[in-house]
Amino acid sequence: MKEKVKDILRKIRITVLILRGLKTDKKNHIEKGVVFEYPKNIALRPGVRVSRNSILKGNSSLNFAISVGANTQIMEQVLLCANEGVIRIGNNSWIGPQCLIYGNGHVRIGDHVMIAAKTSINTVSHNHAIIGLPMNLQGINTDRVTIEDDVWIGLNATILQGVTIGKGSIIGAGAVVTKDIPPYSIAVGTPAKVISTRNPKVKIDSVLTREISSENRKVS
Repeated sequence: MKEKVKDILRKIRITVLILRGLKTDKKNHIEKGVVFEYPKNIALRPGVRVSRNSILKGNSSLNFAISVGANTQIMEQVLLCANEGVIRIGNNSWIGPQCLIYGNGHVRIGDHVMIAAKTSINTVSHNHAIIGLPMNLQGINTDRVTIEDDVWIGLNATILQGVTIGKGSIIGAGAVVTKDIPPYSIAVGTPAKVISTRNPKVKIDSVLTREISSENRKVS
């Protein structure tokens, strides 16, 4: 009975959001406490989950300032804030709890991306060249962040403006990424430095063969 009531409430929640202008599939899983500001500027493809107390702000003059791809999961207490830019998240990706993403300079996150909890992606900073004038009066500068497909970003990382993280890369926990990371790199530290490279020539078949051989040795 409880599950049936929950399902009815979920459907009511989705219906209200659609009436407010949110572009979403009716079967998407949107939990209690999720806030959509400027919902007409937000699009969620089928299979999306948005967990408790997350906030999505489509505050931009650009159409569909926030778009989330199919089967992507946004976990608890995530903030996505367009801030006159755009945030594009691909398919089958995962945004961990308490992540912060500011879209001022545009953010593009690819498919099959994993972003661990408390990671920040920032596309804006304050100008500070003039001594004697408060920095909050000197304006801002923005630049895009691009995270390509199949990237894994560890817990509490910070990605700063103007950065591209290449396909298949791994960013270590607590890293501060200030420069581009080439594809298939493993980068750690503050500022993040590449310490190793994954081998893109290793194919699924060869990995499975090694695992099966290892299991066979254990059995024998």
